[in-house]
Amino acid sequence: MKEDATVDSWKAIISNFIGGKQSNELRSYLDKIFKDLRKNYGKLDFFNDDNIRFIFDARKNKPVDEKNTFDFVVEQLRSLNAFNDKPPGVDISSLLEGVFIKAQEFSDKYNENNWLTKSSVDAKNITFGTHVPKLTHSSIKTKPIVSNNNAIRAGFLTTSCLTSIKYDSVASNAYSQIRDFFSLEFDGKKLYEIFEDKDNIVLKRFSHNENQLKEWNVGFSKAIDIKALEIDPLLKQVYFPAYNEEHKYHLLAQIESSSLSVDIHNLTVKRIQEFESLMLGERYSFPKAAQVFVTSGNILSHGNVSQFNAIRRGTKNLFSCQPPVWHSQLKPPIYSRSFFYELSRNYEVKENIQYLADFLTRFENLQLSIKDPKRMRWIEEWIENLADEVLVYVKSIQVLPVGWSVTEDIKLKPEHQVLLDCYRQDEGFLVMKHSSDWQAVIIQDFSAWLNNRLTQANEKFTPQDTHTKLWMKIFKANFREEFDTKGLAPKEGIV
Repeated sequence: MKEDATVDSWKAIISNFIGGKQSNELRSYLDKIFKDLRKNYGKLDFFNDDNIRFIFDARKNKPVDEKNTFDFVVEQLRSLNAFNDKPPGVDISSLLEGVFIKAQEFSDKYNENNWLTKSSVDAKNITFGTHVPKLTHSSIKTKPIVSNNNAIRAGFLTTSCLTSIKYDSVASNAYSQIRDFFSLEFDGKKLYEIFEDKDNIVLKRFSHNENQLKEWNVGFSKAIDIKALEIDPLLKQVYFPAYNEEHKYHLLAQIESSSLSVDIHNLTVKRIQEFESLMLGERYSFPKAAQVFVTSGNILSHGNVSQFNAIRRGTKNLFSCQPPVWHSQLKPPIYSRSFFYELSRNYEVKENIQYLADFLTRFENLQLSIKDPKRMRWIEEWIENLADEVLVYVKSIQVLPVGWSVTEDIKLKPEHQVLLDCYRQDEGFLVMKHSSDWQAVIIQDFSAWLNNRLTQANEKFTPQDTHTKLWMKIFKANFREEFDTKGLAPKEGIV
């Protein structure tokens, strides 16, 4: 009974898959017909007729249910055919006839028995493996390689470390549907894994008889057969002679393990999502992260290189494994006039300033950028990021022992002392905090510091008065709460 239930479940999954492919191909065909018609009618001003314009208005005139797209398009074509006036060379009757013929062709092509029969013959053009040479060079003809090495070496991350190995697949776009078919999954098992057993009955509900079922199984199993290893001239590998006297060489440029890469990618995405949920909207970053792109220029070519590469959209994320650099002691900016220059070594600060500098030199006229909402949003985001970094620094200094700014020969501006040593309660300090316009000095110094850093980041940038005013405006809006220090008293634990 359980076996029958499994076969029935696979039948539903496969039927839905094949039906979906038919619907997509038919929809693409109908969309092209309507697109071409729209051009013909539009060129000759037929859209002056409200009824014709409505027929081609995709926002107002659309099918209620996508499943009835075919009937909907036929109805629109018949409506167009009812008009006496048509563009020269447009024969709606012939188009309608062609639509019905094409729909029948798609119906025959995607008849479940027909599709499985043809696909079982073409399945030999699909190749599965753990290592894909095409990821080294897309023109390599060498088939994917299956790693049978189960040895695990301590301290090394290899394919054999995987608890469950996923096999990548390579196929040209002509056979992409079969590749997708093999990726169907039920109860934790991929379809290609089932065809390892040539006596499986997963396609039993589609076959006419046992002989046809056996033919299908044999055909589909050819995709997972281990192919003979072929060497391609483009499969360049670099060896370094580690022991010349014994003629032993060390391999430097190995073939990538796509199975390992996709597991790392999936785990990385999962962990980032978990991290995002824990952060609850707080800002975070991954310093010194990088990406490697493989055939990322054209998404259509990804599947031709490998299916897992298509899943990753041609990218691999690389994260720094360097240990964090810990400062043994947090020191207040006693010897600087402005505390902003203490932030200049911060990686996130430098990165945001570089982005902003390059952006500003690309769009020299700031007034135009401000009027463009998208460009203005980019500018605001980079300044807000910098304000966040300033806030992190300010908070870290504010937890130092109260009164650290009462230091002989301190160079830090009094206005900066008010913000950073805000819990001081001596009379002279309180008078200055309550009476002086120290906030304006902080805002002006931020703007001056930022202009200085932007100039260093890109020598083509020349700060103007409009830049200064904009930096001050955005920074003030994002730092308003931190300027309210009048009622602050020493917090518990701060001495």
